[in-house]
Amino acid sequence: MPTSEGEAIRIARELIQDHGTRAVFMAVERLNAMIDTDDWRSRDLWARVVHAIHELQGSSAEAISPQEPPC
Repeated sequence: MPTSEGEAIRIARELIQDHGTRAVFMAVERLNAMIDTDDWRSRDLWARVVHAIHELQGSSAEAISPQEPPC
């Protein structure tokens, strides 16, 4: 059964609430762990979570890494 987009958004909101601007990094760590273990269903969920965090935070390169000058 495919994971719902609503579940990814719920997880993204929880991560943002718990970790603020570090939420995307937490989600990427989970995404990488799922890739490392060949868990493709969970990989798809965490890829959606990463995307949802970017959407919810309105991220740009500056929002993700404010210390680094834009390319």
